[in-house]
Amino acid sequence: MSKPIPPGGIPRVPPEARLRDFARRFRGAVSAAAREAFAARCGALGLRFDDEEIEVFAALATPARVQEFLDTELYYNDDHASVDQEETAAPPRLVLRTGAAHCFEGAMFAYAVNHLHGREPRLVMLEASQDADHNLVVCRDPATGLYGANAQSRYPGLVGRPAEYPTVRALAESYVPFYYSDRTLDPADLTLVGYSEPVDLAAKFGTGWIGSKDPLWDIYYTYIDGGVPFQYFAGGPGDPHLYPLVRALEEGWIRLDAAGEPFVSPDDLPPGAREAREAFFKAYDPERDGPRPRGRAKETEKEFFRLTGTTPIDLEDNAFDLQFFLAAGYRVDRLLKGRSATRGARS
Repeated sequence: MSKPIPPGGIPRVPPEARLRDFARRFRGAVSAAAREAFAARCGALGLRFDDEEIEVFAALATPARVQEFLDTELYYNDDHASVDQEETAAPPRLVLRTGAAHCFEGAMFAYAVNHLHGREPRLVMLEASQDADHNLVVCRDPATGLYGANAQSRYPGLVGRPAEYPTVRALAESYVPFYYSDRTLDPADLTLVGYSEPVDLAAKFGTGWIGSKDPLWDIYYTYIDGGVPFQYFAGGPGDPHLYPLVRALEEGWIRLDAAGEPFVSPDDLPPGAREAREAFFKAYDPERDGPRPRGRAKETEKEFFRLTGTTPIDLEDNAFDLQFFLAAGYRVDRLLKGRSATRGARS
């Protein structure tokens, strides 16, 4: 779980002063020879870091140390705390200077450090329904062959895991009992439905981003595309499947109007799904039922999910979220690229 934020908020410290403090406290954590070998590996990758950055990165020599750093040294960056607060996608070097990271930023930090230490990390997205998704950085222990993960979260059950799981699926399933709705905050209201196949960010985006000080929006918005298969834990209409937004775009369930604004297109839903959607919105009353459907609305939601692999609320949320992707200058075809890889996985 991320470092607790004091009552007065995250202390304001100049970025370079925060980096120097990290370096001072981690200096001597590894031998001079190990530090030099680490710096040489960074140089071989074309990455140039400040001496203070090398001190910290070199010290985080195992996934366990990376997780300890996430849990004890970094505050949770709640960039959604208010509508006026600017959203961020900070790269690892800025994480060291701000001392804070949200889920995605923590994952980028963990991926970068594990990669720099010669491991082969992979990014895995946990797929939730009517809830925020979550990023894991998965590493396999070369001695045991078992899988573990690094993750940044404000919730103790959603942080990393030691390498004790025989498969990525078993690792992902370990999060199910702890993944309850951020709409109801009811521990019995579990929302996790699936997970992505591991993504090799270094192969997909190169390694230049590891040394960047610019926001990682390109990765943030496009690392999940039509080439990334997902698996359901149970109850989904076929596996592997596409991430719900990507599938909705490919199937035409979400379209763009003449002004380029995304909207849900009921006429393009599969047989029976349009009727299930209509029945859902007739039955669901947020003022009566609360933020999550109940009773008849819940039953029609299940039918819609059986037909589409998503829910009426998720589909509306996907259309809403797509506008930010478009406003950032990206095109829908960025999400649909790589589709042939997913088709190959299905065959």
